[in-house]
Amino acid sequence: MRLIEARTLNQTGCISFAEFYSDIPKYAILSHTWDGTQEVAFQACNSAHSKLKTGYDKIRKTCELAQKDGIEYVWVDTCCIDKSSSTELTEAINSMFQWYQQASVCYVYLADKVETSSLEDCRWFSRGWTLQELIAPKSMKLFNSSWNYIGSKDSLMGRLSSITSIDADILSQKAPLSSVCIAKRLSWAAGPKTTRVEDMAYCLLGICNINMPMLYGEGQRAFYRLQEEIIRSTYDSSLLAWTPSDTMGAEFCGFLAKSVNDFVSCSKMYSITNPLLDAGEMSISNKCLRLRVPEYILEYSDLRYRYALKLNCMLPGYAEDFLTIPMRKIGPNTFIRARGLGEENGHSEAEELAPFCLEPVFFGENELHTITLLTELPSPSVQRGLTRARSCNIVSSSRFTVVQIELPPEIPQIRTDETPIKFWDVEDCLFFGTHNSFQNWGAIALDESALFVCFWCKKGNRWMFRGTLLKTDSEGVDDFWKHLFLFAEEFGYEQPTIRNLLKNLQEKEESSVRIKTKSQWCKFSFRARRADNRNFCSGPRWKVVFKQEFSK
Repeated sequence: MRLIEARTLNQTGCISFAEFYSDIPKYAILSHTWDGTQEVAFQACNSAHSKLKTGYDKIRKTCELAQKDGIEYVWVDTCCIDKSSSTELTEAINSMFQWYQQASVCYVYLADKVETSSLEDCRWFSRGWTLQELIAPKSMKLFNSSWNYIGSKDSLMGRLSSITSIDADILSQKAPLSSVCIAKRLSWAAGPKTTRVEDMAYCLLGICNINMPMLYGEGQRAFYRLQEEIIRSTYDSSLLAWTPSDTMGAEFCGFLAKSVNDFVSCSKMYSITNPLLDAGEMSISNKCLRLRVPEYILEYSDLRYRYALKLNCMLPGYAEDFLTIPMRKIGPNTFIRARGLGEENGHSEAEELAPFCLEPVFFGENELHTITLLTELPSPSVQRGLTRARSCNIVSSSRFTVVQIELPPEIPQIRTDETPIKFWDVEDCLFFGTHNSFQNWGAIALDESALFVCFWCKKGNRWMFRGTLLKTDSEGVDDFWKHLFLFAEEFGYEQPTIRNLLKNLQEKEESSVRIKTKSQWCKFSFRARRADNRNFCSGPRWKVVFKQEFSK
């Protein structure tokens, strides 16, 4: 750490540095707004031209204040960092929160604060770097443009908290920064600006308690990297609780925010679990998030459904237990973020899209599943021979084959069980196959009495579909059910395995079964046909229509 020797500057008028690698002495630190070309750089700090700059006066005044407080060393960001060295700049930015935290006192110089102006109007509060410089120091003294004392952080606590929306307990360090969920911390930066786009991410490193290399020139990508590093360091799903701040016309988006401004609605968010003790897990690769979390399904009044991701955070004013993010399945246990399905928002494309929102729900005992969340939407594929990507539905283009299920009114979809779950889409009520899958299967437990199993595969140049019904009380079906619903996904059962298990139970396929209920007989039957709706997939598709008839 390079520090200015305050006594030397005060006595000789020249800036002299001392470097420390351990046993760092007491030092004062300056927080201020830069004044363009008037700042003093490390390489020219003692030139005659530099001594005429207003930035030199700030350094000199800071050294005077430090000596009056019995402090012999000072750190100022303009001249204590050799910015021509990318290694030194990276180290300084990654260490800056800690340097402000360890300072004996932080002097804040408000260059535009005059006697008649309001504290709230000072440019210092609109600066991204101010956040960590306000939170980290234990002791802080604020001065106006004439270097007249305004007050301390303690004496101005209420106003500082009101201006920045940062809780007083955090500013006063009565509560640790780690007690605040990541989304709320990022919400403090929704509004302040930095000169460089990348600095809007780099100024948040200390607040998020992470480190990462500086790559000036990467632009908005820096904020993506910030989110990726947060995911690698902690399990805090509030990072995903942002809402798009622009008027985005798309129906879907990725799970990582494009800008810190997307967190503006998270200013009152709080954690409901301890990230270290939460049963969930989260990791990241170069294209997706992988989570082990409970999977929830949102049910709307018009019998529509949408998958939802449980978050370990909440907002005041809700009676429910936690928040969820609506999402859309586009591949095997693979999701993108989706808008909510508003009660008044039907299927018509002409109607206004429902907002991207967080849906509050009550607690339920749901099993943990490993799911994949895409950080960005996949790009449209470019087919061979074409120069431009085809414009197509992002959901249908991600599937190659589907088997759509139409249930009888007596059996609501929410009462059925399906397997394999990763190839089942509750929103469209269908099984799907991917582009590289040519042997597929699916099974549905229609109720406690009937089980439907289907297969679709490619033989030569043709696609074939087969389906059959079984009574669950028939001999051997109970064990078959266990294989399908308990072991198939865990051990990766493929179509040949399921076919062999079925052969031991049924000599021929059955399109109907007759079942005795408590007071009457019930006949389940199905009819399968080729489907025409291209909105579901880009290849072969079938529709299976079930019928339920009762008789005494």
